[in-house]
Amino acid sequence: MGDPAANNPPHMDDWVVEIVRGLGATSPLSSSWSICKVPKNLRSVNQDAYTPHIISIGPIHHEDQKLSSMEHHKRQYLHSLFKRTQQPITILNDCCHIILGLDEDVRACYAEPIVYDEHELAKILLHDAGFMVELFIRFSEMDSEIQNDPIFTTSWMISTLQRDLVLLENQIPFFILKAVFKHIATPDAAASPTLKKLALQFFKSTFNISEEAFLTKCCLKGKHLLHLLHNCYLPSNPIDSTSINEEWEFRRCATSLRQAGVVFQKNTTDDLFDIQFHKGTFKIPPLHIHDSTDSLFRNLVAFEQCQLDSIHYITSYILLMDRLIDTADDVKLLQRKGVIVNDLGDGDEVSKLFNNICSQIVLKDFYFAGLCNHVNAYAKTRWHHYRALAKRDYFSNPWSISSFLAAVALIVFTLLQTVYSILSYYYR
Repeated sequence: MGDPAANNPPHMDDWVVEIVRGLGATSPLSSSWSICKVPKNLRSVNQDAYTPHIISIGPIHHEDQKLSSMEHHKRQYLHSLFKRTQQPITILNDCCHIILGLDEDVRACYAEPIVYDEHELAKILLHDAGFMVELFIRFSEMDSEIQNDPIFTTSWMISTLQRDLVLLENQIPFFILKAVFKHIATPDAAASPTLKKLALQFFKSTFNISEEAFLTKCCLKGKHLLHLLHNCYLPSNPIDSTSINEEWEFRRCATSLRQAGVVFQKNTTDDLFDIQFHKGTFKIPPLHIHDSTDSLFRNLVAFEQCQLDSIHYITSYILLMDRLIDTADDVKLLQRKGVIVNDLGDGDEVSKLFNNICSQIVLKDFYFAGLCNHVNAYAKTRWHHYRALAKRDYFSNPWSISSFLAAVALIVFTLLQTVYSILSYYYR
């Protein structure tokens, strides 16, 4: 808007001039942001799931004193990273200036304004990116040097870092990681793992995909680590949102569907979204549930909720599982079928996880709409219910089958005897 003193009438009050000056200092909104604070409605359901436990990455949680103890490790890792090069000071200086030159691009990646000036922000990004790159390299090498590294020798540190580094509020642009990694890459970099492969290798234990699928996913792009993991979960054949924008209804849990004649099976596919329903058989790929599952899925859902042009794939998957899992009995049924691998605790913990994770979310488009309508139509057919009831009551084990056949035989013999008696009387 320019200088209020030069462009506004002299009778304008000071407080109005202050408003105009504030409007002039407001930066335009970016259309390319991918990192934001978790919306309050989601955070209110489970604040801990979105909050880092031991490390801050990026500007959002940088001044959190509860996380300050990791700053020492960041400096140590940054020092070790540049010692991998032949000219550490020169390479460090180059990285500093490259990150500084990317200041405008970095700020465009965040939905909220960053309070730090360009030099402070560059310092934060350098330490955080350097720590992450060195962490990924050390994890891939697993050599004798890590024996003196408390991050690797403390049993809970790696799993907690895996959790913290994929939080939505704990992200930095992936191009910053690439800029640092590029400058420390060895001359034989062509034979070395790429940054994406190193990063995904670090998070591999949290995935629900096979080794073959994992290697395929390494070529995917991502604006930051959480986005990269989000892309790893996407269906093998993503579809356009217009083809899934249909009415749907799905209110039956797994035990209810079983009573209606639906049979659950484990699908051995590599694609978590390869859920199939055909002639009463519901095939679902196995889901490994552990301590970080809740936080991981919540942040993946939060990322989708904040992206205006994103199809809600993960949200759709979580919502489907929420519909299938209502109580601990549903969890036990899916565990018996191999659909759920439960390392979290009892069935109640798993059912609470899915029942709560969908609170306060908005579903823009449901990926499984057609499948759910198909399941509903099958479950509403009474014949399928009666057949399932008969199978459960009369054909569930050899003894019940024998009893049923004996009863049928008795009825047949009784009927034949009655017919014989009637015929004998008629022809007498």
